[in-house]
Amino acid sequence: MKQALKSPLYSNKLKGISVKSLKDLSKMPFTTKQDLLSSYPYGSLAVELNELRLILSSSGTTGTPILTFYTEKDYELWMERLVRNLRLIGIGKGDLFVNTSNQGLFTGRGYTDAAPLAGAVLIPVGPASPEKHLKIMAELGVTSFHAIPSFTVKMANIAKDTGLTEKLKLRKAILGAESWSDATRKRIEEGLNIDTYDNYGVAELGGPGIAIECPAKDGLHVWADHYFIEVIDPETGEQLSIGEEGELVITTLTREAMPLIRYRTGDIVELMPSECSCGLKTPKISRIKGRLDEMIKVRGIGLYPKAIDEVISSIPELTGEYQIILSNLDDITVRAEVRKGVKAINELKNTLKSKIKEVTMLNVNVELVEEGAIVYQGKARRVIDLRRL
Repeated sequence: MKQALKSPLYSNKLKGISVKSLKDLSKMPFTTKQDLLSSYPYGSLAVELNELRLILSSSGTTGTPILTFYTEKDYELWMERLVRNLRLIGIGKGDLFVNTSNQGLFTGRGYTDAAPLAGAVLIPVGPASPEKHLKIMAELGVTSFHAIPSFTVKMANIAKDTGLTEKLKLRKAILGAESWSDATRKRIEEGLNIDTYDNYGVAELGGPGIAIECPAKDGLHVWADHYFIEVIDPETGEQLSIGEEGELVITTLTREAMPLIRYRTGDIVELMPSECSCGLKTPKISRIKGRLDEMIKVRGIGLYPKAIDEVISSIPELTGEYQIILSNLDDITVRAEVRKGVKAINELKNTLKSKIKEVTMLNVNVELVEEGAIVYQGKARRVIDLRRL
């Protein structure tokens, strides 16, 4: 808190509030994305500009990007957490590692620097098409990589279609920055013959390195020496208990440049028991179930895109790419890509419509498009709300 008070954001927000320990944290107000947007560009900065090593930002997928700042110490601790992530899932000495993520302002770039620190050999391919990454992976014998799930699905589809799967030497992939379903995991692991792990990060909280799956894949371990977590009822703000589902709230414990207190991430998780067969006894959260700002309200029913993702990824005739289009008052259309060579389009359309209704209780319109028709840059844009236009 002492460090946070050095920023204009908290010198105003916490005026008159006294906190002696983490037990008193619930007395403090939440910090929101709007607080950070209102403080743009440097209102959340708790050090002088000349003390910074690095400035990155969020992707801006859901709106205006938010800056995130690192001092030299922040950067070193970030690398330490990313190395923990890699080593926990078995990436290190003997691995050839590629970071497929954009190396610009995206915090996923951190794995480019962390992989050599974990003992892996880095191949700095940089931004490239799925085809180019697969070519390099096959030719050079790449064994591990970092990517966003939607990009990895494209690679898995191409590998399977072109017979590359058996030629690849891939062992492990660390995926994040998007919510992805178990069906998507299955599609990726089969297409690339690889073991995948979910990792969690938020750009404004320092990027990836907050939580990671272990080989048991029973929830994500939170690095509690750097982050204090709460799960709250998003409507009342009340703290929830183990086994309950709500919004993840995070307080940074070691950041110098941009400490955040009780930051509402907007991510929906379940708080899990800390015991794990891997031996770690850290706080644990479930994989992300959805985002508050992604929840679609249609005919009185709340729908997260992840439910649609689960259905679409389970149908092999589809590529896994999709969009949810909202129009008029309550019309919903699911647009999905069909893999090349599929003929029974009407039957496939009916199957998809039926499975979505079974999972969501919603009757939706289904539009099937050819492979490659759904295009976006960076993170997948799953929801297009024409009702707001």
